[in-house]
Amino acid sequence: MQSVEQIRVELDNSELAPSSARHALQSWLAHVDCSEDTVGDALIVVSELVTNVVMHTESESFVVAVFDDHRLRIEVHDRDHQAPAIAEEPSAGGFGLPIVESLCDAWGWDPTPYGKRVWTETLC
Repeated sequence: MQSVEQIRVELDNSELAPSSARHALQSWLAHVDCSEDTVGDALIVVSELVTNVVMHTESESFVVAVFDDHRLRIEVHDRDHQAPAIAEEPSAGGFGLPIVESLCDAWGWDPTPYGKRVWTETLC
């Protein structure tokens, strides 16, 4: 039976948060049985989701990543209750969620008592 691997990374609301999340996830994924392509996609996904928190909220965030049964789940939690939205006509941005959607098998969001969590799942 395979053990469940997990990481949690606390982030502030600064322009350095996406990079911090990416570096922590990359280090953790070095010890998880995912393909190079999946790892590369996961780094883009976490960067896009944390960037959304920094750009659209005033909240700190935290990232939880879980590897179980060859499935990688990434969650980005924040204290903003506003649902994530895909921009109708992206201007100087707004491509984050379509990018996320294209790089994972499933994604969604859930309200939490303190805000929300945006999650993705990918088969490794």
